[in-house]
Amino acid sequence: MIVVARGRGILVLVIAVACLLLSDYLTGVHFGDSNYYAQHGWPKLLAFLVAAAVVWLMVFHHDDETLGVDPIRAKKSSIFHDGDSLFYIPVKYWPGLLSLLGLIFYFMRY
Repeated sequence: MIVVARGRGILVLVIAVACLLLSDYLTGVHFGDSNYYAQHGWPKLLAFLVAAAVVWLMVFHHDDETLGVDPIRAKKSSIFHDGDSLFYIPVKYWPGLLSLLGLIFYFMRY
């Protein structure tokens, strides 16, 4: 069996696919053309950037209330942990990779 994700790393894939599907739906509704998403690169770029922002917030989120109360018990409270990965890439690198994928899909023409 091939292990694609470790820990909560699969959430990166779920977030990216959800953002892409939502972008496809919203551009189709807004422009009234079901092919608009396929013909233009900016909706994919925007979807990947939103996914990168969501993953970044989930990776680097700190709970300020626990950090100031008790320094012994205080720890980084985020959705993702250090051992989480997707395709053997740690989750903390995925916001940059998602942004790069967005740029690739923006300039890629079929």
